[in-house]
Amino acid sequence: MSIETAKRLVSVNAVSRVAIECFDGRRWAIVLRGREDFILRSARQDPKAYAKIETALAEVRSLGLRFAEVEFSKWQRE
Repeated sequence: MSIETAKRLVSVNAVSRVAIECFDGRRWAIVLRGREDFILRSARQDPKAYAKIETALAEVRSLGLRFAEVEFSKWQRE
């Protein structure tokens, strides 16, 4: 889903939770959760990859959300 769609889902309260998940040991993805899970994606890539968790957190905040879960199970310390 695009960032514009994500903002619409947040604005109509269709998103109840958001998670930032490590998906390949080093990059992060944003997963919006409501009745279904929606993964934020870019025009070229699914999921949209964030090299730093801080960047993903800033994106979550730009969506208008104040809380996020962080899933570290696939994270690998360099």
